[in-house]
Amino acid sequence: MLARALDHLEEWLIAFLIAAATSLIFVAVLHRYGTVAAIDLSKWADAHGLTLIAAALNNIFVWLSDLDLSWAQELCIYMFVWMAKFGAAYGVRTGIHVGVDVLVNRVSPFARRRVILFSLLCGALFTGTVAAFGAIFVGQMFQTGQVSNDLEAPMWIVYLAVPLGSGLMCFRFLQVAWSFARTGELPHHDDAHVEGVPQTLEPAAPGATTVEAVADPFHPVAPDPKDTRAGSPLGLILILAPILILAICLAQTTGFMVLPQGVRAFIVFALLIALMLTGMPISIALGLTVLTFLFTLTEVPIQSIALKLFTGIERFEIMAVPFFILAGSFLTHGGVAKRMIDFAISIVGHWHGGLALAGIVACAMFALVCGSSVATVVAIGSIVLPEMVRHGYPMRFGAGVITVAGSLGILMLPSIPKIIYAISTNTSIGALFVAGLLPGTLLTVMLCGVTWYLAKTRGYPRVNRATWIESWRAFRRSIWGLMLVVIIIGGIYSGVFTPTEAAAMAAVYAFFVSVYVYKDLKLKDVPRVLLQAANVSAMLLYIITNAVLFSFVLTNENIPHALADWILAQNFGPIGFLLLVNLLLLMAGNFMEPSSIILIMAPILFPAARRLGIDPVHFGITIDVNMEVGLCHPPVGLNLYVASTIARMRIAELTVAVLPWLGTMLVFLVIVTYWPELTLFLPRILGML
Repeated sequence: MLARALDHLEEWLIAFLIAAATSLIFVAVLHRYGTVAAIDLSKWADAHGLTLIAAALNNIFVWLSDLDLSWAQELCIYMFVWMAKFGAAYGVRTGIHVGVDVLVNRVSPFARRRVILFSLLCGALFTGTVAAFGAIFVGQMFQTGQVSNDLEAPMWIVYLAVPLGSGLMCFRFLQVAWSFARTGELPHHDDAHVEGVPQTLEPAAPGATTVEAVADPFHPVAPDPKDTRAGSPLGLILILAPILILAICLAQTTGFMVLPQGVRAFIVFALLIALMLTGMPISIALGLTVLTFLFTLTEVPIQSIALKLFTGIERFEIMAVPFFILAGSFLTHGGVAKRMIDFAISIVGHWHGGLALAGIVACAMFALVCGSSVATVVAIGSIVLPEMVRHGYPMRFGAGVITVAGSLGILMLPSIPKIIYAISTNTSIGALFVAGLLPGTLLTVMLCGVTWYLAKTRGYPRVNRATWIESWRAFRRSIWGLMLVVIIIGGIYSGVFTPTEAAAMAAVYAFFVSVYVYKDLKLKDVPRVLLQAANVSAMLLYIITNAVLFSFVLTNENIPHALADWILAQNFGPIGFLLLVNLLLLMAGNFMEPSSIILIMAPILFPAARRLGIDPVHFGITIDVNMEVGLCHPPVGLNLYVASTIARMRIAELTVAVLPWLGTMLVFLVIVTYWPELTLFLPRILGML
């Protein structure tokens, strides 16, 4: 009973916090512009002799002016910090935290069970340590009596999120470890379900196991708890490798050995990789690496970790991430994708491979307002794929198209990876949004060209040509979703909104359209959508938090600038450097998801790019396209696994199916890398550079 009450409290808390923060920013924006509008309209009414209206508007202006909402931004940040800490604990329970288990799933079941338990206990160790030092830090804040700037709230209450959230997260890790030890089952997060869209596809091919059909790249396959066979050497190596590196660090601390600066830098990356290969969440691997460094290789006060775990996401710009995730969740479940698909079919459905082409065009349109590749694959694929099968398309063809076209979700206007890159490198978010428009359009055309050619040569069906009236009606039905483009880019470019405010306005608008205009999302389902968005947001924010700690380690060791000096000394030049970056990022895409790659690699590579004269916006889009490629191939391509879940296909089969479009993306990557004007043209003419 107590455990169930704790579960419900956790769920309602994070859902309430994301809803309240979004509403607060929405109200603050309305207040700011309502004040200006009231006085302007009052002057206009007075000039036209409308004395009573002018007086009423003037009273409204006075009331709004006296209403001080300067604290709204600060409160919003604090609410998101609390949501991130408690949402991270909820994420342990739901299995959403991402990890690298390429090797874990290749060892024997007995060894796999040991490795998974080791990684879960490491998660409990890290979060328990953070909770302990966080409690000490909160106690110090209580004694100082420090208050916040705008709210004048006691800071010990604000920072209480760190020990409470970390303590709950430690409890969740121990809870999952205990359950796994008894049952062999791990929590599993399902990205592929859309409210109101029935699962109509056929089951996986005969003979395919559940793992083969819908494997999850970030959560280890649960072994049979009754399997007691001896573990494989690889399993033992996965456990002993981080322990051995820790022993080396302790030897440095005790004076048994002295590590040169270069070796210390190597140790940092070696420990991170060793921890990640055990399958533990990437955020925990980052955090444990930092803890080890602080305990053994530096004199930095360990209590500072609690402060950095709070201040790491105490930036208003970071709040754009959960706001865009929330907007994407409403759009995915609110019928927006369905109407965009109808409009796309009315435009290109009569061509060879019309439904596949419509899927690509619909992905591009959805990408204009969403910002997430997974949401794009889910929203478009769950509707288009059943229709393609019903019209006689092979499932392999349809799933291959949607898997790669869904990656447009992080290239077009809003994009979660772009926001993370902007935060990591202090690049303009608005410029990055706009910079992806022309490359995204070019990629859409290239994918459509390959699809049309394959469909024509293979004789795939097409639908009847829509009349102009039918196309116009389809456009009118989809216009509510497409209007988000105006809100996001129009608001940012005109200076009406900051990117974070534009994201909050987009979330509120998406809620309104989904619930009250299209009415595909019922009010009773809104808490579930809020919880889903908060869950994904908390997972990303927790990675960002620990990546900030890791960046602190890199900076302390002077690794980014040392690497930049080394690259310049090799005389690679911009062309060679960009080739090296592409190869490095494509390799990283085999093991990590985009947010983690950007948070780890961008601070390291960015100084060298700047010193070579590479524009930060162009560099960001190049990284973004690399992330697109990584999403579409195994072993950890998230689009691939989500599409395989929707299509009920084996991963191996879908991997072969995406090859024509994946090859197209690699050609596109070369174009974007060495044609910077494609990226910079629009931001430049709009005055964003």
